[in-house]
Amino acid sequence: MRGFMLMLLLAAGAFGQTADQATRALSQRGELDEIRWADPTKGAAFLVGITRALPEGLEVQRGAVKRVLPFDQIGGVKFGLTMGERQLISEAKVESIPALRVFWEARQLTVQVAGSNAGDFGLALARALRQTKAYAEAQAIAKKIAYEDNDNTRRSRALAETETLAFIQVMETAKPEEVERRAWAVTEIAEESNADLMLLVTGFLMQKEFAALKLVETENPRWMEDDEMKPIRERHYHRALDLALYPSLFHPRRAAEAAEGLWQAAQIYLHTQETARAVAVLEDLLALYADSVHTSKARELLTPLKASLESGKPVAAAKPDDKPKDTEPMGPPPPPKRYNLFED
Repeated sequence: MRGFMLMLLLAAGAFGQTADQATRALSQRGELDEIRWADPTKGAAFLVGITRALPEGLEVQRGAVKRVLPFDQIGGVKFGLTMGERQLISEAKVESIPALRVFWEARQLTVQVAGSNAGDFGLALARALRQTKAYAEAQAIAKKIAYEDNDNTRRSRALAETETLAFIQVMETAKPEEVERRAWAVTEIAEESNADLMLLVTGFLMQKEFAALKLVETENPRWMEDDEMKPIRERHYHRALDLALYPSLFHPRRAAEAAEGLWQAAQIYLHTQETARAVAVLEDLLALYADSVHTSKARELLTPLKASLESGKPVAAAKPDDKPKDTEPMGPPPPPKRYNLFED
């Protein structure tokens, strides 16, 4: 019973998202962590609570007794993870920054120790800081993990984070043409292991292509009859759509980006007056990402769009009253469709 209550306390400390609660959780860990001796003759691995890493070694606790184990005596560690701690590192929310910083600062000196999970807290902190535009601090943390972490996979993830942060800084400081050139270079490499960077550049390029599409049509109102401008317009059109649909096709679990992409695809279809395709995309958005920030707007748009299709009138003229009186009320959206990026 005591152990169960301790686990609840630790989970609550991490869920609380405050620095004080995270500090308290670390100080009341119990014997959740494992330490292996560098010299096997000193004995088997043993359980303690690792409260923090100091320059001279690990501060460990058993009951009310604390001591510091020098790093040269430690062969490896295994940090236990409470449910709350797992959520902290998996979600990397902005509101979790204070708690994440406490864990990172308490463990960052162990990044080179075999088995340390300090890098997981550091990466979560870097991702959360990126959302607040604290790029310099996030970059410093990611670089430390990329160059010093004991785990190859985590080093690769940290390196990807440094690349993402570097591109964001390019977007803020470089000339627009340079940003666009680098963005296309990223898509050509198609480094799918760095989903953050791919989603960032495809979203950026989609906006550029959509803007270019509208500019071509504005400056060339008879583009359909222009053998020189028509292929240029078509290229911008297809690129904009491909880039908008990229998140839902290749990273469907990234709900925010995928929903945003489907919403943007619908805007492209609305601009080109392809009502049936706009309806299909909006229905997919509702079916796949019902909690999206675009949900209410998508539902609001579908009513006049469907009325337009049924009445044959333009969307601006079509109203719900235009629908036949015996039409069934709109039910749930149909199952999502599969898109083909190479389809005209």
